[in-house]
Amino acid sequence: MNIGPYTVERQISEGAFGRTFLGRHKLLGEPICLKQEKTGDPAYMDLFREEAKILWHIHHVSLPTLKDYLEHPDFGQVAVMSYIEGESLAELLQGKGPVDDEHICWIIQRVLDALSYLHYKRAVHCDIKPANIILDVPTHNAVLVDFGLTIVGPGAASRAKGGTPHFVPPEFLQGLPPIPASDLFSLGITAVALSGGNILNGTLPGDMHPTLAQFIQRMIRRDPMARPQDARKLNQELAGLRKSIFGRTSTREDFKLRSH
Repeated sequence: MNIGPYTVERQISEGAFGRTFLGRHKLLGEPICLKQEKTGDPAYMDLFREEAKILWHIHHVSLPTLKDYLEHPDFGQVAVMSYIEGESLAELLQGKGPVDDEHICWIIQRVLDALSYLHYKRAVHCDIKPANIILDVPTHNAVLVDFGLTIVGPGAASRAKGGTPHFVPPEFLQGLPPIPASDLFSLGITAVALSGGNILNGTLPGDMHPTLAQFIQRMIRRDPMARPQDARKLNQELAGLRKSIFGRTSTREDFKLRSH
Protein backbone atom coordinates (compact mmCIF):
# COMPACT_ATOMS: atom_id res chain seq x y z
CA MET A 1 0.00 0.00 0.00
CA ASN A 2 1.20 3.52 -0.77
CA ILE A 3 0.56 6.56 1.43
CA GLY A 4 1.75 9.65 -0.37
CA PRO A 5 5.45 9.15 -1.12
CA TYR A 6 5.72 6.21 1.29
CA THR A 7 5.27 2.47 0.79
CA VAL A 8 3.96 0.39 3.71
CA GLU A 9 6.03 -2.78 4.10
CA ARG A 10 4.79 -4.48 7.26
CA GLN A 11 3.11 -3.88 10.61
CA ILE A 12 5.48 -3.59 13.55
CA SER A 13 3.08 -3.29 16.48
CA GLU A 14 -0.43 -2.40 17.57
CA GLY A 15 -1.72 -0.70 20.69
CA ALA A 16 -5.10 0.38 22.02
CA PHE A 17 -5.17 3.56 19.93
CA GLY A 18 -2.81 3.05 17.02
CA ARG A 19 -0.70 0.87 14.79
CA THR A 20 2.93 1.18 13.79
CA PHE A 21 4.28 0.13 10.41
CA LEU A 22 7.66 -0.13 8.76
CA GLY A 23 7.61 1.87 5.55
CA ARG A 24 10.00 3.22 2.96
CA HIS A 25 10.30 6.46 1.05
CA LYS A 26 9.57 5.53 -2.58
CA LEU A 27 12.19 7.87 -4.08
CA LEU A 28 14.92 7.84 -1.44
CA GLY A 29 14.60 4.18 -0.48
CA GLU A 30 15.12 5.07 3.18
CA PRO A 31 13.19 3.22 5.93
CA ILE A 32 10.67 5.16 7.99
CA CYS A 33 8.17 4.41 10.74
CA LEU A 34 4.49 5.10 10.04
CA LYS A 35 2.35 5.62 13.11
CA GLN A 36 -1.42 5.41 12.43
CA GLU A 37 -4.28 6.59 14.65
CA LYS A 38 -6.77 3.73 14.40
CA THR A 39 -9.81 4.67 16.51
CA GLY A 40 -11.32 7.47 14.44
CA ASP A 41 -12.54 8.97 17.72
CA PRO A 42 -12.39 12.80 17.46
CA ALA A 43 -10.92 13.11 20.95
CA TYR A 44 -8.08 10.69 20.19
CA MET A 45 -7.58 12.25 16.77
CA ASP A 46 -7.05 15.61 18.47
CA LEU A 47 -4.50 14.03 20.85
CA PHE A 48 -2.71 12.40 17.90
CA ARG A 49 -2.50 15.72 16.06
CA GLU A 50 -1.25 17.39 19.25
CA GLU A 51 1.49 14.74 19.59
CA ALA A 52 2.57 15.46 16.00
CA LYS A 53 2.73 19.19 16.78
CA ILE A 54 4.97 18.47 19.76
CA LEU A 55 7.31 16.26 17.73
CA TRP A 56 7.50 18.83 14.93
CA HIS A 57 9.72 20.95 17.20
CA ILE A 58 11.85 18.11 18.62
CA HIS A 59 15.39 17.51 17.32
CA HIS A 60 17.62 15.37 19.52
CA VAL A 61 19.70 12.22 18.97
CA SER A 62 17.85 10.36 21.73
CA LEU A 63 14.36 11.38 20.59
CA PRO A 64 12.45 10.40 17.43
CA THR A 65 12.22 12.82 14.52
CA LEU A 66 8.89 13.65 12.88
CA LYS A 67 9.47 13.54 9.12
CA ASP A 68 5.91 14.24 7.95
CA TYR A 69 2.27 14.32 9.04
CA LEU A 70 -0.58 13.19 6.78
CA GLU A 71 -4.35 12.76 6.97
CA HIS A 72 -5.00 10.07 4.36
CA PRO A 73 -8.54 9.31 3.06
CA ASP A 74 -8.08 5.53 3.51
CA PHE A 75 -5.39 5.29 6.18
CA GLY A 76 -6.47 8.13 8.46
CA GLN A 77 -3.99 10.14 10.48
CA VAL A 78 -0.37 9.18 9.92
CA ALA A 79 2.77 10.45 11.65
CA VAL A 80 5.87 9.65 9.60
CA MET A 81 8.74 9.10 12.02
CA SER A 82 12.43 8.27 11.82
CA TYR A 83 12.91 4.49 11.92
CA ILE A 84 14.94 3.49 14.98
CA GLU A 85 16.87 0.23 14.81
CA GLY A 86 16.86 -1.83 17.98
CA GLU A 87 14.55 -3.34 20.57
CA SER A 88 12.72 -1.78 23.47
CA LEU A 89 14.05 -2.20 26.98
CA ALA A 90 10.88 -4.18 27.77
CA GLU A 91 11.73 -6.65 24.98
CA LEU A 92 15.34 -6.83 26.13
CA LEU A 93 14.35 -7.58 29.73
CA GLN A 94 11.85 -10.22 28.65
CA GLY A 95 14.23 -11.91 26.22
CA LYS A 96 17.62 -11.54 27.92
CA GLY A 97 17.17 -10.55 31.56
CA PRO A 98 18.52 -7.86 33.89
CA VAL A 99 21.28 -5.45 32.87
CA ASP A 100 24.75 -4.88 34.30
CA ASP A 101 25.24 -1.79 36.51
CA GLU A 102 27.59 0.09 34.15
CA HIS A 103 25.25 -0.43 31.21
CA ILE A 104 22.26 0.72 33.25
CA CYS A 105 24.26 3.93 33.78
CA TRP A 106 24.79 4.76 30.10
CA ILE A 107 21.19 3.92 29.24
CA ILE A 108 19.92 6.23 32.00
CA GLN A 109 22.38 8.94 30.92
CA ARG A 110 21.07 8.90 27.34
CA VAL A 111 17.50 9.32 28.58
CA LEU A 112 18.51 12.02 31.05
CA ASP A 113 20.12 13.93 28.19
CA ALA A 114 16.88 13.66 26.19
CA LEU A 115 14.86 14.78 29.23
CA SER A 116 17.15 17.76 29.80
CA TYR A 117 16.30 18.87 26.25
CA LEU A 118 12.57 18.17 26.62
CA HIS A 119 12.28 19.91 29.96
CA TYR A 120 14.11 22.94 28.59
CA LYS A 121 11.34 23.09 25.98
CA ARG A 122 8.82 22.99 28.85
CA ALA A 123 7.57 19.51 27.94
CA VAL A 124 7.02 16.64 30.41
CA HIS A 125 6.94 13.22 28.73
CA CYS A 126 4.64 11.62 31.37
CA ASP A 127 5.02 8.00 30.18
CA ILE A 128 8.61 6.84 30.66
CA LYS A 129 8.86 3.06 30.92
CA PRO A 130 10.96 0.24 29.39
CA ALA A 131 8.49 -0.23 26.50
CA ASN A 132 9.03 3.42 25.47
CA ILE A 133 12.83 3.31 25.30
CA ILE A 134 14.45 1.80 22.19
CA LEU A 135 18.00 0.58 22.63
CA ASP A 136 20.52 0.89 19.79
CA VAL A 137 23.43 -1.11 21.23
CA PRO A 138 26.02 -0.56 18.43
CA THR A 139 25.86 3.23 18.89
CA HIS A 140 25.25 3.08 22.67
CA ASN A 141 22.12 5.14 22.25
CA ALA A 142 18.72 4.92 23.93
CA VAL A 143 15.80 6.67 22.23
CA LEU A 144 12.75 7.79 24.20
CA VAL A 145 9.57 7.34 22.12
CA ASP A 146 5.77 7.73 22.34
CA PHE A 147 4.72 11.30 23.10
CA GLY A 148 1.00 10.53 23.30
CA LEU A 149 0.76 11.61 26.95
CA THR A 150 3.26 14.47 26.82
CA ILE A 151 2.19 17.83 28.24
CA VAL A 152 3.78 21.04 27.01
CA GLY A 153 3.93 24.03 29.34
CA PRO A 154 2.25 22.37 32.34
CA GLY A 155 0.69 24.75 34.85
CA ALA A 156 -1.08 24.49 38.19
CA ALA A 157 -4.27 23.31 36.47
CA SER A 158 -2.53 20.69 34.27
CA ARG A 159 -3.30 17.04 34.84
CA ALA A 160 -1.67 13.90 33.45
CA LYS A 161 -3.57 12.34 30.53
CA GLY A 162 -2.83 8.83 31.78
CA GLY A 163 0.12 6.67 32.75
CA THR A 164 1.39 3.12 33.11
CA PRO A 165 0.84 1.21 36.37
CA HIS A 166 4.00 0.90 38.53
CA PHE A 167 5.81 3.56 36.44
CA VAL A 168 3.32 6.40 36.96
CA PRO A 169 4.51 8.98 39.52
CA PRO A 170 2.48 9.12 42.77
CA GLU A 171 1.59 12.78 42.17
CA PHE A 172 -0.35 11.87 39.02
CA LEU A 173 -2.62 9.64 41.08
CA GLN A 174 -3.14 12.54 43.50
CA GLY A 175 -4.27 14.83 40.68
CA LEU A 176 -1.21 17.08 40.92
CA PRO A 177 0.33 18.70 37.83
CA PRO A 178 3.19 16.97 35.98
CA ILE A 179 6.65 18.45 36.62
CA PRO A 180 10.13 17.44 35.39
CA ALA A 181 10.66 15.43 38.59
CA SER A 182 7.70 13.28 37.52
CA ASP A 183 9.70 12.03 34.53
CA LEU A 184 12.71 11.41 36.79
CA PHE A 185 10.57 9.18 39.03
CA SER A 186 9.46 7.05 36.08
CA LEU A 187 13.04 6.84 34.81
CA GLY A 188 14.15 5.72 38.28
CA ILE A 189 11.57 2.92 38.29
CA THR A 190 12.78 2.00 34.80
CA ALA A 191 16.30 1.69 36.24
CA VAL A 192 14.90 -0.60 38.95
CA ALA A 193 13.31 -2.76 36.23
CA LEU A 194 16.58 -2.86 34.26
CA SER A 195 18.44 -4.12 37.32
CA GLY A 196 15.96 -6.93 37.92
CA GLY A 197 14.75 -5.25 41.10
CA ASN A 198 11.18 -5.00 42.39
CA ILE A 199 9.27 -2.20 40.64
CA LEU A 200 6.40 -2.53 43.14
CA ASN A 201 8.45 -1.32 46.11
CA GLY A 202 11.63 0.02 44.47
CA THR A 203 13.91 -2.63 45.97
CA LEU A 204 17.19 -3.02 44.09
CA PRO A 205 19.39 -6.14 43.79
CA GLY A 206 21.71 -6.77 46.71
CA ASP A 207 24.72 -6.95 44.41
CA MET A 208 24.21 -3.44 43.00
CA HIS A 209 26.92 -0.97 43.96
CA PRO A 210 25.51 0.91 47.00
CA THR A 211 26.32 4.36 45.57
CA LEU A 212 24.40 3.59 42.39
CA ALA A 213 21.53 2.13 44.43
CA GLN A 214 21.33 5.33 46.51
CA PHE A 215 21.34 7.42 43.32
CA ILE A 216 18.36 5.50 41.91
CA GLN A 217 16.48 5.51 45.22
CA ARG A 218 16.65 9.32 45.33
CA MET A 219 14.89 9.39 41.95
CA ILE A 220 11.95 7.30 43.18
CA ARG A 221 11.06 9.14 46.37
CA ARG A 222 7.30 9.48 46.63
CA ASP A 223 7.45 13.18 47.44
CA PRO A 224 8.21 14.92 44.12
CA MET A 225 9.90 17.82 45.91
CA ALA A 226 12.30 15.41 47.65
CA ARG A 227 13.57 14.04 44.32
CA PRO A 228 16.26 15.56 42.10
CA GLN A 229 14.63 18.28 40.00
CA ASP A 230 17.06 18.87 37.12
CA ALA A 231 17.82 16.16 34.53
CA ARG A 232 20.98 17.92 33.34
CA LYS A 233 22.49 18.15 36.83
CA LEU A 234 21.47 14.58 37.56
CA ASN A 235 23.21 13.45 34.36
CA GLN A 236 26.40 15.24 35.41
CA GLU A 237 26.18 13.61 38.82
CA LEU A 238 25.80 10.17 37.24
CA ALA A 239 28.88 10.78 35.06
CA GLY A 240 30.90 11.49 38.21
CA LEU A 241 29.41 8.45 39.91
CA ARG A 242 30.49 6.24 36.98
CA LYS A 243 34.02 7.58 37.27
CA SER A 244 34.17 6.78 40.98
CA ILE A 245 32.65 3.29 40.66
CA PHE A 246 34.05 2.01 37.35
CA GLY A 247 37.10 4.25 36.90
CA ARG A 248 35.77 5.58 33.59
CA THR A 249 32.87 7.58 32.19
CA SER A 250 32.38 5.53 29.02
CA THR A 251 32.82 1.98 27.79
CA ARG A 252 33.34 0.41 24.37
CA GLU A 253 31.86 -2.86 25.60
CA ASP A 254 28.75 -3.55 23.46
CA PHE A 255 26.41 -4.77 26.15
CA LYS A 256 26.52 -6.79 29.33
CA LEU A 257 23.79 -8.52 31.30
CA ARG A 258 23.74 -8.85 35.05
CA SER A 259 25.74 -11.82 36.29
CA HIS A 260 23.91 -14.37 38.37
